[in-house]
Amino acid sequence: MLVASSNFLVPNSTFIVELVAFLIVVFILGRYILPRIQAPMEQRQATIRQALADAEEAKRRAAEAEEEYKRIVGEARTQARRVVEEANKMAEQARAERRQQAEQEYERIVSTAGVEVEAQSRRAQEELRKQAADLAIAVAEKVLGEGIDRGAQASFINRTIDQVAASSGVATENA
Repeated sequence: MLVASSNFLVPNSTFIVELVAFLIVVFILGRYILPRIQAPMEQRQATIRQALADAEEAKRRAAEAEEEYKRIVGEARTQARRVVEEANKMAEQARAERRQQAEQEYERIVSTAGVEVEAQSRRAQEELRKQAADLAIAVAEKVLGEGIDRGAQASFINRTIDQVAASSGVATENA
C-alpha cells in the first residue's frame, strides 16, 4: 500500500475532491460571473466598433467635403477670371468710347474755332477795307478840297484793293 499511495500517477481521493471543487468553481464562474463580465466587454467592443465605423464615415465625408471644396474653389476661380476679363473688356471699351468722344469733341472745337477765326478774319478785313477807304477818301477830300461821292469812291477803293491782293497772291474775299 505504501507503494500505491506514493505513485503520483494514480489518483487518490483528494485529487477527486479537488477536481470536483474545481469544476464547481468553473461552473459558477461560467454560469454567473463570466456573463456579468462579458456583457460590459461586449458592449464596450460594440461601442468601439461603432466608433470605428463612425470614424470611417467621418473620414469618407471629410474626403467628399474636401473634393467639393476643391471643386467649388476651382469654379470660383474660373468665374472670378471670367469676371475680371469681362471687367477689363468693359473698361477697354469705355476707354475707347471716351477717346472717340474726346476726338469728336476736339474735331468739333477745332472746326468751330476755324469757323470763328475765319469769320473774325473776314470782319477784320472788312473793317480794314472800310478804314482804308475812309482814310483814302478823307485824304482825297483834303487834297482836292471838295466833297467826294463816298459810295463810288468806296467801290473804287475796294476794287483796287482786290486787284492788288490778287496780283500779290493774297486771296481776299469781297464782302
